[in-house]
Amino acid sequence: MIVVGVAGLPGSGKTVVTSLFVKRGFKPYTMGDVIRRYAEYKGVTPDEAAILIRLEGGMRAVVRGLGVGRDDRIVVDGLRSLEEAEAFEETFGRLFLVYVVASRETRMKRLITRGRADDPITYAQFAMREYREIRLGVTALLSRADAIIVNENKSIEDLEAEVDEIVKRL
Repeated sequence: MIVVGVAGLPGSGKTVVTSLFVKRGFKPYTMGDVIRRYAEYKGVTPDEAAILIRLEGGMRAVVRGLGVGRDDRIVVDGLRSLEEAEAFEETFGRLFLVYVVASRETRMKRLITRGRADDPITYAQFAMREYREIRLGVTALLSRADAIIVNENKSIEDLEAEVDEIVKRL
C-alpha cells in the first residue's frame, strides 16, 4: 500500500496537488472533511472544530475519523501535525509526505478568492487561521517532508510534472 500525505499552510495548494495524485489513480481522503463534519455535529465553526476535535479526541482524532480503507494507493489532503503523520505510519507502515509551500501573499489571495464558508475575508482572519495551523504543528511537518513543492507562479503543467516525478519515487 502506498500512502501519500499532503501538508502545508492554508492556501498553499494542497488540494490542487492532491487532485493531481487522484488523476494518477490515488484514492483521496481529506482531513478537512472530518473537521467540517465535526463542526456540523457540534454546531461550531470549522475553526473551532479543528481545535475541539483534537482537545476531545487527541492529536490523532482526525486521522481516526477518515475511515481509511485498504486501497492500493491513497492520498491524504491536509495533515496538520507530526502526530498525524505518525498515526499513518503506525497503521500503514510508511507515509510519503509531500509539503506544499507558497508565499503569504499568494496564500491569502487564494483563500480570499476560494469561496469556502470558513475562508478568511480579512487579513486579521487570515493571520488567526495561520497562527492556529502553526500551533497545531503543520510547519513541523516541513522537517519530515519527503518532497517539497513550491506552488508559486507555476502552471498546472509544471505541478503535474513535479507530481509525476514524485510518483516515480514511490
